[in-house]
Amino acid sequence: MCLYFLLLMLDALNEIYEELHCRVYRFSHIAGTDFMLPDRVSEMAKLNLCLKDITARLLNLEPPVQFTNVTRRERTQNGFRYALRRWSKFMKTAGIKVRDTVDYYFDENEQVLSVEKVVPYVSGRN
Repeated sequence: MCLYFLLLMLDALNEIYEELHCRVYRFSHIAGTDFMLPDRVSEMAKLNLCLKDITARLLNLEPPVQFTNVTRRERTQNGFRYALRRWSKFMKTAGIKVRDTVDYYFDENEQVLSVEKVVPYVSGRN
């Protein structure tokens, strides 16, 4: 039951914000061993037209760090899905551990995927 409410809360955070000069897509993701980009981000980055690198900005660090990360394409039954390569290096640089909740946003104009906040996983066991 708690997992159901957690998923509802995460879905509520997955929104697109249209501002005067740009579109920004905010989403949360529970970190795992790899990272598939949400379909909305893939569309905004136009990865279906041209597979390209994505600039990542780690705003959760002081000072913020920016670097370029390679994307990869995987075939599915319904087409393709896109992921970031070298995910373990990305996690280490950003201070992300498996099961942490990470808040991201993708800015369509800048074509930058930013990590806003990392919430560490806390086990419910005593």
